[in-house]
Amino acid sequence: MYKDRPYVISIAGFDPSAGAGLLADIKTFEQHQAYGFGVSTAWTVQNDSEFLEIEWMEPAHIIKQLKPLVSKFDIKACKIGLIQNPGVLLEVISFLKSNNPAIKIVLDPVWKASAGYKFNNWDTGLPILKQSLIKIDLITPNLAEMQFLGGSQDVISSARAWAKYCPVLLKGGHHEQNPALDLLFDQDDFYEITPAKVSLYPKHGSGCILSSAIASNLALGLLLPAACKKAKLYIEDYLNSNPTLLGYHKA
Repeated sequence: MYKDRPYVISIAGFDPSAGAGLLADIKTFEQHQAYGFGVSTAWTVQNDSEFLEIEWMEPAHIIKQLKPLVSKFDIKACKIGLIQNPGVLLEVISFLKSNNPAIKIVLDPVWKASAGYKFNNWDTGLPILKQSLIKIDLITPNLAEMQFLGGSQDVISSARAWAKYCPVLLKGGHHEQNPALDLLFDQDDFYEITPAKVSLYPKHGSGCILSSAIASNLALGLLLPAACKKAKLYIEDYLNSNPTLLGYHKA
């Protein structure tokens, strides 16, 4: 039976291996019964284990890709991944919000490729990034990203400080007894998102997929805590789908 699907968009890098970035996000949107659009922020030369080169898109070209989509479609949610620097990020977010104030925006703050390549065009610190944070609905840093972007080894304190501007999902790796535990900070509210399964195999692009699953769930009408919990179940199945770095998507 025909059923309308919400529109969701990924603004991210193009990874030819399809394990991360735009292609991985589109796979995730489809499995969540959302219709996915994709706008490229960068072209990369890589596979699942090797990152060799990147060519950034100019902000004007990113927005040029966005214009015909936002002018025609009611896009419910957006996932933003690889983006060059805070200035480009703010320009893109401001454009989205000026066209659709209700759009839900999930930011996956990619500053380092899983293969080890560092994107060095990011300035760190809350004063620089808070202009963007106040316009988004969630940021999803892992331990290393929170340490880098927050400028502190104390990731819990950094997450709490950032949560005054937007919700923060601090992904696993920060809990000695349970490294798969995620922590959601939303103003003064706090949620523990516990794993349902043991994740056996690491995957290229798992952070991209988690954030795009959350964006899909928000587009489908779930509240943020429920969207994060459901996305965690999805990523656990993805991580366990096979023993390679490239996982399989399944509903």
